[in-house]
Amino acid sequence: MMAFESRQPGGLGTRFAAAAFAALLGSCGGGTGTEADSGPNKTTLRVEVGDADGDTLTYQWRVTGGTVQNLNARETVWTLPDGPGLHFAYAMVSDGRGGYAEQQYAVSSDALRTAAPTRPPLSHTPPAMTDFDGSAGRLRFRAPDTLAFVPPAGGAAAARTVYLPDMSVQVVRQSTGEVVFSGLSDLSGEIALPKLRNTEAYSVRCAPSADAPMTECLTFTAGTQANVRTMSPALTGAHNLRLFGHVAFADGGVCGNANEFFGVQSAASVQLQQPDGTPLTPAQRVNRFGDYAIAASVPVQGALKLLVRCEGYSRTLDVPADAGGYVATRPVELSHAIANSRPVIVKMVASGPDGNVRGRMIVPETGAVSNVLPGSLRFLTFKGYDTKLSACMYYRSLGATRDCDAQGNMIEPITLDDWRRLNHFAPNNNGNVEVAATYINKMDLNLVRRMQATRNGPNSIAFVVCNHPGPDGQTQEEVDEVMTLAFQLEREVACVAMEWSTTAGVNNGQPYTKFFTFGPDGRLLPSVNLDGRGEKYMPGACVACHGGSQYNGRFPEKGNPSGYLGARFLPFDTGNYYFASALPESAQHQQLFELNKLVREIETDTSPIGKLIRGWYHEDTTNVLDKEYVPDVWRNADAQPATAGAARFYRDVVGASCRTCHGSMGSQFDWDSNLLTPVRAEAHVCGGKADLAINATMPNALISRDRVEQRVAADPALAALMRTFLGCDTPRPDPVYPAR
Repeated sequence: MMAFESRQPGGLGTRFAAAAFAALLGSCGGGTGTEADSGPNKTTLRVEVGDADGDTLTYQWRVTGGTVQNLNARETVWTLPDGPGLHFAYAMVSDGRGGYAEQQYAVSSDALRTAAPTRPPLSHTPPAMTDFDGSAGRLRFRAPDTLAFVPPAGGAAAARTVYLPDMSVQVVRQSTGEVVFSGLSDLSGEIALPKLRNTEAYSVRCAPSADAPMTECLTFTAGTQANVRTMSPALTGAHNLRLFGHVAFADGGVCGNANEFFGVQSAASVQLQQPDGTPLTPAQRVNRFGDYAIAASVPVQGALKLLVRCEGYSRTLDVPADAGGYVATRPVELSHAIANSRPVIVKMVASGPDGNVRGRMIVPETGAVSNVLPGSLRFLTFKGYDTKLSACMYYRSLGATRDCDAQGNMIEPITLDDWRRLNHFAPNNNGNVEVAATYINKMDLNLVRRMQATRNGPNSIAFVVCNHPGPDGQTQEEVDEVMTLAFQLEREVACVAMEWSTTAGVNNGQPYTKFFTFGPDGRLLPSVNLDGRGEKYMPGACVACHGGSQYNGRFPEKGNPSGYLGARFLPFDTGNYYFASALPESAQHQQLFELNKLVREIETDTSPIGKLIRGWYHEDTTNVLDKEYVPDVWRNADAQPATAGAARFYRDVVGASCRTCHGSMGSQFDWDSNLLTPVRAEAHVCGGKADLAINATMPNALISRDRVEQRVAADPALAALMRTFLGCDTPRPDPVYPAR
């Protein structure tokens, strides 16, 4: 969770102190007269950075609206976009030896009173889909066994799964021998696959590097659901040395950075060598958790070296000898702490042409549990992580942009006005009725949400929600302050549009759910920052909660793929909302009921979301959502001694943080019919296991994670129920080294 300090604001997922809003406006003077900073929309950005090692630092700049001079300098000029809204700037600082720091900053352009640009109306026909009926998925590569790492300070070894970057992969359609995909695994040891034909058999060939011979690693039959298939490369009898270890900074941070928004992919590498420096293996990247594993054929009693590199850092280490000689059954650990400290951004500040401070820096909330779960990939990435190009290709598949260039820039994208016109929102109504409600989703993203929806026919339902920062605290006074600003249409961050409609040739002609994100000036946005952990590209940022039976890893970056994700709308759970005194929940019961009816129209009565909405409204006998609703399976469990308290656990944990997102994932996450048990949830909620990829990944939204922890920390009885149903009351540390 992120918040303002007294000197410093937040992103889309950030909680804002209402008292700090005035400072967001700053002063809007007329400029100093220089070409670079003249004019009220010019904002100077500066960072103050500390680096304990005295390294030469480099700088990069990015913004979500307007333009910025991407200078390799600690100061640059940001030209804010025309029109009102809250806009975000990012600075990334690196030290040339694998140390990185990133900071987000927010500035409002509301006080500039400039008009949003007028753009000619646009509409595009999506390209004819050349995909086929099938589902995507991803492969995850890991070392053949779970390796035991010794803590740096000594003590018992603990197991960690080591994921393998840069595995060379081919996927072969068995019936034809056609190679349908080839590529390399990423820093997570993963590869996002293209769609594969349902019921067809495939083979996966793999090798530890691009120049090594391939062997068959896996055979499988493609199904209708996207999933993750985990595999390990086969060891040969010649691989008598199994060398593994952890490479990171002394502070626990991993050397390098993976950031799609900045286009940075950097990692440490390791290479096994003879004493004279002759390579015995190719250089191999260390994975994003800082681990590596090498299998090699070496002299049984040989003297060996390991070259460790990370950008400008280089060190050659002696490989520990084995008194009995190197044999594959006795893996050898060689871990290394890099003598470097990451730079620290002490301060980021923006000022107008007259020198007055504009906006605020975003900082983590003090004491939030998410602070000990660091890393930009910790939240909203469990289902996948998109790129600028895959985001553009997704929009292209929906007809939201005419085309994409090779870098993923959108060519002639539509605007929010275009989308609203095409979906017949006012003033372009076509006999359709709009429904609207305003609230704060306190347990999810903590945003003020101005929601509108309409139905345009049996196969067309559309929602659009414009978001503003939520309150820093939880008092009604703080809620009313941010609500008042939202009612005045100030500090708008982004509008997210969701559409259930058809596209010719897609999903057998049946309607499906589509997602669009627009900036406060109406521009189509490829990325969004929902949790204060950096910009994440569409559609993965939405699929994280809205589900995606046809998505797991990344939207395809080439061809004419289907835009059908298998995603769903989420129901409106008013028990997890705040409301303004001027527009209380009681004044919006009917509107919220109508919004939930629209969601239910695209669900079956037996789907998890369909059952949940029916239960909330007692089979439509009332228009007031029952906040005390507990499904029968949980009520029955409450009556059993071993699961006493189940009803309360459902209301305060499942109902607050699990059921809406999980309902969108399908019947396997149907908490109206099943209990949430440690067997299913412990690794994802508690962590502490060898499989770092799933440790403490739930809830997958930062604020949801923090809200659960806040409730549990304040209530011993609820903590006991967490232990009963989930196996823990707080996340456990990762084995030996924290996952960064």
